[in-house]
Amino acid sequence: MDSQSKSLRHFTKHVFLIGNVYLERNKAKQDVHNQLERMRKSIIRINLSYSDVDRLRKKIDNLIHWERKYAKFFKPDDTEAKGLKNEINSLEQELKGEREEKMRIISDNNDKIDELNESLKKLKSRMHHHLIEKSRRKQRLNALDKKINEKVDANKYFHS
Repeated sequence: MDSQSKSLRHFTKHVFLIGNVYLERNKAKQDVHNQLERMRKSIIRINLSYSDVDRLRKKIDNLIHWERKYAKFFKPDDTEAKGLKNEINSLEQELKGEREEKMRIISDNNDKIDELNESLKKLKSRMHHHLIEKSRRKQRLNALDKKINEKVDANKYFHS
């Protein structure tokens, strides 16, 4: 029962608004018609003034205003515009999803780059450590070789 009374109120409100706009529209049409008649008579009497033309312009503008208001009530639904709006909304959602996917991929790639940089640092550190060890080993071998050469006379062993 409550929804019926709301529907009835809604209907009567719109009927009242349409009726009011219809009356104003007809009144504006009549004003234009009357102004045109006065101007026609003024032309016949040759006493047409610029104010008559200005009044006519204002009355025509008023008529156009009321015609637009009246036409709004009877404008058919524009299914093409609705379809385009829906398509725009779906494209916006798709674009939003693509942006989120792009941001996720960028984040994943940045994480992988960070991991690779960390691995590279560790690898460089290990290489540096191995080079130092190799250098120390070479120094020890050179020192040992020098010690051996000083204590042992190579000519004695090879010429005997």
